[in-house]
Amino acid sequence: MRRPFVWLLLAAALPAACSQEGPEREAVEAQSSPTAGDAGTTAAEPTVDPAAEEPADADGYSSAYTAFDLDVCRVTGEASEGASVDYACPGRGDVPIFVHLGDGRLDIDAGVDGEEFMTIGAFNELGERLEWRMKDGEPFAVIFRYRDVAPQSTGRTVIGVEKIGRQGAPGCRVAQIAGDTPGANPIAREIADTRANDFRCGVDEMRVVGNAR
Repeated sequence: MRRPFVWLLLAAALPAACSQEGPEREAVEAQSSPTAGDAGTTAAEPTVDPAAEEPADADGYSSAYTAFDLDVCRVTGEASEGASVDYACPGRGDVPIFVHLGDGRLDIDAGVDGEEFMTIGAFNELGERLEWRMKDGEPFAVIFRYRDVAPQSTGRTVIGVEKIGRQGAPGCRVAQIAGDTPGANPIAREIADTRANDFRCGVDEMRVVGNAR
C-alpha cells in the first residue's frame, strides 16, 4: 500500500541535544575505527555472503550482513511515471525490506512497511550492504548507508539505524550518523543496541550525529 509522500528531512530546528555528544561518547568515537563489515564504510564494498554472521558478544549482541541490490527487488507500486516507486526486497530470514523512492530520495523500512517517509535532504542512493543487529540471534535493527549523490556532493555518506517493525507496530528511524564521524559504525551499533528495542516510534526523537540530515 502506497504511503503518503511526506518528507521528514530533519529540519535544523531539532533540539541541539540530538546532535551533541557528551564526554563518554567522545571517548568512544576517539577509540573506535570502522571494520571491513561496516555498513557505512566508503571503500569499495566486497560481495557479501548472505549467511555472514559475527559471533555474539558477552551480552548476546551480534551482527549479520546481507547484500542489498534494488534491481532484485519487486515493484509494488508506482506513480507519476517512476517519480514515486515502492519496492519489496529480500531481507534476512523472515524479515523483509521495503524501499520507497520519491523525487530521487529513498526511504527504507524493515519487517513491515511503515507510513513515514524518512530520508536525507540530498538526492541519494543506498549502499550494497545491510548490517543486522541481533540480540541472542534475533534481529531488532538494521544499519545501512545513504550515499549523497547530489551534483555538488563530495562523497558524503550517512549511516541510518532503523528499528525493525512487527505486525501492528511498524519500525522507524532511530538514528542517522554522518559517515565521516570518527567511529561512525561502532556508534551506530551502540545506538542500535541501547535504543532500538525501547525506541517509541512517533514519540522519541531520532538521534542525529554530525552532518546527517
